[in-house]
Amino acid sequence: MIFQDRRKNGKLDLEALEMAMRSAMHQAGAVALSRLLQCAPPGPDQRERACSCGQTARYRELRSRRILTAVGEVELLRPYYLCSHCHNGQFPFDAELDVEGQDLSPGVRRMLAVVGSEAPFDHGRQQIELLAGLAVTTKAVERTAETIGSDIARCEQVQVDRALQLDLPIVVGEPIPILYVQMDGTGVPVVKKETAGRTGKVDGQPAHTREGKLGCAFTQTKWDADGYAIRDPDSTTYTGAIETASEFGQRIYLEAWNRGWSRAETKVVKETAPSGSGTWPPSIFPAPFRSSICFMPASTSGLWCDSSTPVTTSVRNNGFYVTSPNSMTATSKSWSAFFAPSTRQRQN
Repeated sequence: MIFQDRRKNGKLDLEALEMAMRSAMHQAGAVALSRLLQCAPPGPDQRERACSCGQTARYRELRSRRILTAVGEVELLRPYYLCSHCHNGQFPFDAELDVEGQDLSPGVRRMLAVVGSEAPFDHGRQQIELLAGLAVTTKAVERTAETIGSDIARCEQVQVDRALQLDLPIVVGEPIPILYVQMDGTGVPVVKKETAGRTGKVDGQPAHTREGKLGCAFTQTKWDADGYAIRDPDSTTYTGAIETASEFGQRIYLEAWNRGWSRAETKVVKETAPSGSGTWPPSIFPAPFRSSICFMPASTSGLWCDSSTPVTTSVRNNGFYVTSPNSMTATSKSWSAFFAPSTRQRQN
């Protein structure tokens, strides 16, 4: 058809040609991949497998199914085992390929998770069709993105729990002169079921938002000619969640630890909630995060440190906390001179 149009019009539609070539390559790749996914009947020594009930599942037959891969739909032929005791069947080859209970290959699930996290699900479906030549439903994009998101959240929670137990690996590397940690929160509109039982900002009214909390860790070691801090390139990493302040305190500590908290010579922790709001009391953080906390109010003239302030205090003005591995014995003047440039950042 493409070459017929060229003979008629004397022109070649390159986009149509390259898309046709991609489709042909996908079809060829699907055939080749299907061949690779055809299992032979198991040998005599592989016809029995352990079952989760404690009994033995035995090989019954080869069964086929179709899954969507990055090169299109392919057929998978694999052994089926059945336990005569609990009557549960299993496909070991499915588990090996990470497609157990899935109609999508790991490669396709990764692509759907990427587009599903960046744009509305229907827009993601259109992107997958355009960029990968794969036809999926909007619901498939939604379910895949949410499932992988839940898996990531579970893995992160394991690390957060380790942080709570102070069971974290030592992060080796060069010493960090100053490590900055900053956090903030804002209301995020959510569906009604997410606010069930929550009190709104107006008395007698239900809540319409949940507070999304975002934190980051970064370094800045230089200043420009005007005295504005210059953040080190590619030094900022982020973490965020919709959870309580106490839960987020563990999460931001984990992020700081992974960034080299134990190697930082000086640590600056700043929160941007309104003064007196009580959102970020030091008590929400793990002990190492607050063990040397010194209250430091912010002002346009600089920062100061009152080393006599108890480290467990919840007093906050403009939300500055600073920690140091050594005791806070510096004078107010020296701390002001040291930290004043870090509080002034040029607005982009």
